[in-house]
Amino acid sequence: MMDNNGLILLSKFSVSARKIIGSVNPAKLIKDSEYSAEIFQKVFELGDEELITLSLEVQGMLGLITAATAEASTAKVTPIKPVEVEEKKYMYGARS
Repeated sequence: MMDNNGLILLSKFSVSARKIIGSVNPAKLIKDSEYSAEIFQKVFELGDEELITLSLEVQGMLGLITAATAEASTAKVTPIKPVEVEEKKYMYGARS
């Protein structure tokens, strides 16, 4: 049986998903692995960051992925700064 927080999370996911991918059946999401895989795949394909985060939390709650995987997937990636190029002096002027 699911705890209160799990039900809240599942409801929040269902409502958010409805806006983007259409109706989601929470009971079927829990019981039918093919259905849940299809729903979660649609979520990832559409790329809505908030919905993907919710999706990962629901998958973690359902035991479909580990919590570490969910955290790694939602971690913010810091872009690598390009190597700074030295400023070159302009050598072609009259006073160079």
